[in-house]
Amino acid sequence: MVTGTSNSPKQPIDTYTRLAHLLHTTPPDREALLDQVYEELLARESRAYAAGWSDALTEARRVQCRRRP
Repeated sequence: MVTGTSNSPKQPIDTYTRLAHLLHTTPPDREALLDQVYEELLARESRAYAAGWSDALTEARRVQCRRRP
């Protein structure tokens, strides 16, 4: 599957590539596959949530700096 994403350790694997990898590897059983997919989704959700807070804090600081004389 070609997504244009490098598999270099310095670059993150995109969501579709990671999900395809999980679905095409042979897990020991279906429950193990669901556990792996669930863990991956939780990890990505946590990173996205943290990034959103980081962006919000950066913007709040930027606005507060503009208000100071």
